[in-house]
Amino acid sequence: MFRRAGAAAGDTEAPRRATPQGALKLMLVAQIGIGAALLWIDLAASGRSGATAPQLFAPPGSGPETRPYAPGRRPGRPGTPAMREMPERLEFGVEGTAMTLIGQIAPGDAQRFTDFVQAQRAEGSRPTALQLDSSGGSVADALAIGRQARALAMTTSVGEAAVCLSACPYILAGGTTRSVDSAAVVGVHQHYFGENTLLPAFLAVEDVQRGQGAVIEYLDEMGIDTLLMAPALKTPPDEIFVLDAEDLRRYRLVSEEGEAEG
Repeated sequence: MFRRAGAAAGDTEAPRRATPQGALKLMLVAQIGIGAALLWIDLAASGRSGATAPQLFAPPGSGPETRPYAPGRRPGRPGTPAMREMPERLEFGVEGTAMTLIGQIAPGDAQRFTDFVQAQRAEGSRPTALQLDSSGGSVADALAIGRQARALAMTTSVGEAAVCLSACPYILAGGTTRSVDSAAVVGVHQHYFGENTLLPAFLAVEDVQRGQGAVIEYLDEMGIDTLLMAPALKTPPDEIFVLDAEDLRRYRLVSEEGEAEG
């Protein structure tokens, strides 16, 4: 049996010293663990969404004004736990004289809206109403669609079990007359303007302020009370402030009987 030079019988090897490589490996393992934990939490929250999302349809006064916001999913109907996917961009359809807008508002949807309306007119169809069911999305496209709706003298509405959230109320605002079913949900919150999250902080703030200014100008142009921005600016992007019937009337998002905008 051979022994290490200078080592007595029964001696064990001295503990290894920590090396920079070992420390880096430890940090990498820790980061992977943290990432896995965050993923598990996210998946667990997604799994619970079926149970919590229906509170979005809770009648005003029986639930919190600020409720969870998930743009890609929504309850099927009031009071039911069944969820349905919200399309990733607007889907257009025509039912008689009404045009339906369903889904999230993606960049470029305003141009798609224009193209669809022009195609309908080429076929002899002239929709006079917009029926909305959208969880929101691109603010710029929502403003452009709202302006087109007003220019075309279209009415806007949110029907039973439909939602109009985030940027969607700006399309609603574009109607010459506007209505919201008592079993529908209309809500607002803070928005992101621009897609470059690597901008310096002062430039990001400037971008947001410019965008908010454009929204305020648009609301005033459409005859909507610009104080609508107050609950919007107070509500974080991952939540939605649900407007009750009084709010909708106060901010003029719904028309009084017989009212028509110019």
